[in-house]
Amino acid sequence: MFNRVAIVGLGLIGGSIGLALRRSKAAQEVAGYDLGKGVCQQARRVGAIDAAYESLEDTVRGADLVILATPVGAIRALLQALGPVLTPGTVITDVASTKAQVISWAEEFLPETVAFVGGHPMAGKEVTGVEAADADLFRNRVYCLTPTVRTRSGAINKVVALAEVLGARARFLEPAEHDDQVATVSHLPFLASVALMETAGESASWRDASLLAASGFRDATRLAAGSPEMYRDICLTNRDAVSRGLDEYIAALQELRRLIVDHDTSIVEHFSEAQQMRLKWQATYEE
Repeated sequence: MFNRVAIVGLGLIGGSIGLALRRSKAAQEVAGYDLGKGVCQQARRVGAIDAAYESLEDTVRGADLVILATPVGAIRALLQALGPVLTPGTVITDVASTKAQVISWAEEFLPETVAFVGGHPMAGKEVTGVEAADADLFRNRVYCLTPTVRTRSGAINKVVALAEVLGARARFLEPAEHDDQVATVSHLPFLASVALMETAGESASWRDASLLAASGFRDATRLAAGSPEMYRDICLTNRDAVSRGLDEYIAALQELRRLIVDHDTSIVEHFSEAQQMRLKWQATYEE
């Protein structure tokens, strides 16, 4: 399916893509590049790549598909560096959690001889690093693709084929539409998790209260264990959509607070509505 795939960034996502590609034998060679000390060697040990390279240029030379699997904050500089060295005809994609800003950078820095397809697999873990990579990480998950009117159909087909190799389901979205939707279902949950962890952890009673915290608190704060740098970049490149989501969330919390202060028993209607929405979503998610 692919002659040479180059993965730039060998963390959880890049490593998992490499494992899936090699397991399915969908690429003749999977090349890897990462600036982290010892990361490339570990990626080879776990079987995520065939070969590691010390320079970005050597990694992408002759590749028909280049996957940028770095935090979104690193992508601008990568695209600048890649523009002059990519082989004509190469398809380049990313896995970043925000799309409009990344596509703007791609259109600014990449030559017309290569094609860029924005991508975002909706899968992950709270742990990071290639050691946590899993070839089944993307199975039955949605893989967002955000082509623009400038994106060639052949390039789109190649990234759709990648999603299928990973066992994911491709879903096409406009870049701004994608950013608006993930702000609510991905970025806002992280911020809610952070706020809850800070509220509990900074309270005077935390030392004793922490002994009472169980699965509910664990699940609600799980995302706070994620990479601070990754979420910093996400928030800064999706500022408007995340801000709107926060405004709506704060308004919902304020309404719940008002009902509690007023001793208004109609608060149960909010609980029941949320319960039914959650059960309906969960049934769909688990199909």
